[in-house]
Amino acid sequence: MKIALQRPNFSKWIERITWQDLLGIVIGSLIAAAGIQCILVPANLLTGGVTGLAILLRYSTGIEVGIWILLLNIPIFLAGYRFISSRFTIYSLLGVLALAGFLYVFKYFPFLIGDPLLSALLGGVLSGLGLGIIFRSKASSGGTDIIAIIVKRLWGFNIGQTSLVLNIFVVGLLALVIDISVAMYSAIAIFVSSQVIDQVEAGLGVTETTLIISPHYEEIAYAILHHLHRGCTYLPAQGAYSGQNEMLILVTVGRMQLPRLKEMVFAIDESAFMIITNSIEVYGRGFKARSEY
Repeated sequence: MKIALQRPNFSKWIERITWQDLLGIVIGSLIAAAGIQCILVPANLLTGGVTGLAILLRYSTGIEVGIWILLLNIPIFLAGYRFISSRFTIYSLLGVLALAGFLYVFKYFPFLIGDPLLSALLGGVLSGLGLGIIFRSKASSGGTDIIAIIVKRLWGFNIGQTSLVLNIFVVGLLALVIDISVAMYSAIAIFVSSQVIDQVEAGLGVTETTLIISPHYEEIAYAILHHLHRGCTYLPAQGAYSGQNEMLILVTVGRMQLPRLKEMVFAIDESAFMIITNSIEVYGRGFKARSEY
């Protein structure tokens, strides 16, 4: 029997433009530009994507990085407006303009460290921190981020794969145009930047969601409620092999509370079965409020 699916009603959902997002985009662009223009560019190193390509073109032509970023993003934004939401496009346009502007300002404040490895590490951290703040503000710095989203929607490749291919292409060009050792240090900067972006985008409030299977579920739930002061949920289940009816416990806790949760569970039942996964964002009582989105 074929079931007709009802289309969700999104008529009450509106993409809101908030001052918090706009401020985050500007601050993120400021930090990213400082890492790129003050540290990476003086060391002749690249970041990934269109920004890295812009730096490479700057080495070849002498035209400033910010100008190349604007020029390279024009066709990308035309495609992004067609395939991605209008708010994302507007936010990302602000991100590109702010990044280009700060890159122009910071060209007068080079900070040459002297050690290419330290330059790659510090530049990667700063650029990743800034870009991560931009991503958390529901925007991007343009370039490969928009390309990756479009590729995913059209051909199904995930964003990480597309970004990796584009970054390898940019670093490969650097190796051909300048030097293989510089390309390798640039690869380090790109890797560090991507790791920092992931951490910043996830936020410091990463929580752990745990599924607990134990015949002593009532005692464990009592300990969670009264000693850990967290809510939990019973999930009825049946063992596939044993056929026995069981009650599972679902609980989400802060990362700092996880060791205590495990200690309590195994003190009650040392044979308990626990599945622990990272939860990047949790909304509801005891965690983030809806207004924080």
